[in-house]
Amino acid sequence: MLAIAHSTTHRNESPREATQPRPAPRPVRSRAIVLAHFDPGGDFDPHVLHAIRMYRQVADRLVVVSAGGHRLPAAAARLVDTFIPRPNVGYDFGSWRQGIAALPPDAFDEIICVNDSVYGPVFDLAPALTDPRVAHADLWGMVLSEQPPRPDGPPRRRHLQSWFFAMRRPLIESAAFERFWAAVVPVASKQQVIERYEVGMTEHFRQAGFSVAALYDAGAAPLVTLAEVWPQLSLREVRRSWRLWKKSRRTPHNPSELVWWRLLEAGVPYVKVGLFRVNHYGIGLEGVWRGLAARTSYDTGLIRSHLARCA
Repeated sequence: MLAIAHSTTHRNESPREATQPRPAPRPVRSRAIVLAHFDPGGDFDPHVLHAIRMYRQVADRLVVVSAGGHRLPAAAARLVDTFIPRPNVGYDFGSWRQGIAALPPDAFDEIICVNDSVYGPVFDLAPALTDPRVAHADLWGMVLSEQPPRPDGPPRRRHLQSWFFAMRRPLIESAAFERFWAAVVPVASKQQVIERYEVGMTEHFRQAGFSVAALYDAGAAPLVTLAEVWPQLSLREVRRSWRLWKKSRRTPHNPSELVWWRLLEAGVPYVKVGLFRVNHYGIGLEGVWRGLAARTSYDTGLIRSHLARCA
């Protein structure tokens, strides 16, 4: 059994009838946030320290689990309730499992799991936590994606992207919660993590009868239009522009990178680190810098310094 205590009263885990009236949203009176951190040099980058400060404002308990860092900087230590250093095994789900297990029994109406693969929050996180689009959900996150876990895999497996997801009562009290987290063990590759835990988590809880929602739902979003892509194309960067144009025509895609601006407009206060470091789609990054400046007050120097350090 997973070493996290909760009520032994379990929810009926058969799927809800489609005609069942939607219940009133349960008030979240107590919230824990578990941040999974990784840095090969053991550092806590300034953008991570910014995130810790922002999470402190909305968390009754803040847990940081670090695969790499052995000690919190003084600026963060006074903000964090529990710090857990651990070996770099099991990826983020291993860190979240350990962080959840360290929480006091039956103490929280909501447990949020986040990692440092994003920059942000780039604006106030609080409105997202009470947004009507996710207020009724047992399991919710920032982005519902249809991107398959691998190119040759089954298409359109709708799942929450795991860089931010939240679990609420009665899911936390359920047998399904216990089973899922007890089954999280180290696996051989990141691809296995995505298939078994990221995609698998959404499917596991949905099949147990729990509701799932996100601020941005790629399955309900319109196709990417020429008008959206056109400003990012450039004759001076033909190869990049062609890659962006070609990949923007395909579905499904990774909305956190291809349509980063839509996420901000939907109230998602994050941009992915991979958008800058890998840039699978050939996004025009100058447009990203301009978009962040126009839509947020986030210090983009945090991004630039992190990219310079990690290059």
